[in-house]
Amino acid sequence: MGRAKAWLPWFGRSLVEHVVDQLLPVVDEVIVVTSESLDLPALPARVVRDREPERGPLAGLRDGLAETSAEHVFVTSTDAPFLTSDFVARMLAVGRPCAPVAEGHVQVLCAVYPGSAGKDAARLLDAGVSRPLRLLESLDFEAIEWSGGEAGSRGSVEAPPWRGFNTPEAYLEGVRSVDPDASAEVELLGRAALRVEQTLRRTPVGTLGEVLAVWPASLGLIEDGRVARAHLASLGGRDLVRDLRVPVGPGERVSILDALAGG
Repeated sequence: MGRAKAWLPWFGRSLVEHVVDQLLPVVDEVIVVTSESLDLPALPARVVRDREPERGPLAGLRDGLAETSAEHVFVTSTDAPFLTSDFVARMLAVGRPCAPVAEGHVQVLCAVYPGSAGKDAARLLDAGVSRPLRLLESLDFEAIEWSGGEAGSRGSVEAPPWRGFNTPEAYLEGVRSVDPDASAEVELLGRAALRVEQTLRRTPVGTLGEVLAVWPASLGLIEDGRVARAHLASLGGRDLVRDLRVPVGPGERVSILDALAGG
C-alpha cells in the first residue's frame, strides 16, 4: 500500500475515523488496537497497543479483548469502509459468537466474539496457533450465510461490510465505487511553483504517478520511475513519499516540495 491504511482518506476523514464513527452508535465503547509505531488521529475511542503485531490479527484480538468487560464484542478491521452501524447492530443482536460466511469463507474480522475470549486467544497463541478462525471454531460460533447487500442510494448493490483492500488499486476501486468522480488536488510549492502561473490543479483520484500527470512532464517532477530527487510529495500534510505507486484518496491534497524543504 505504501502508507498506513488507518490514515487513508475516506470522503472527508481518515479511514479509521470513518470505521469508528460506524461503531459508535451501536456499542458502549470502541477499542482500537494498533501498533506502537503508528500514531492515530484523535478518536472517540480507547487505543490499545498491540504487544506482538508480528503475530497477526489473533494477537491483536487477544490484546483488544483483554481490555473489555462487555459480554459480546464486534470485531472489524481498519480497512472496512463499507461497514455500517445497522450491520453491526444485527450481528450483535444474534447474542452469541457469530460471523458472516460468503462463498465458503468465514469473515473472521467482521464477527462477534465473547468479551472473555481474550484468554482463549492467548491459549491458542501459546500453542502456536495464529488463525482467528481457530478461535471462532473453539467458541462454537454461528455461521451466518451472506445473501448479498441491499440496493444503495445509487441503485447498485452495496459492498459486503468486510470488503477491504491490500493494494492501491483495490483501495482506489473502492473509492470510485462510491464516487466515480472522486478527485484530489496537486499543488506545486518551491522551485516548481515558479515555473507555472497556476500552482494548484484538481485531478481524479489515482496513484501518485497518475495524479502527477496533471502537470506537464517538462517540469521534471518524475525521474527514473519515482518523484525526482529535487522534490518530495507530501500527502495530506502527513506522509512524505517518492513512490509513484502509493494511492491518493478523495479530497486529498498532494504538495510537491523542494527536497531540502522536506528534510
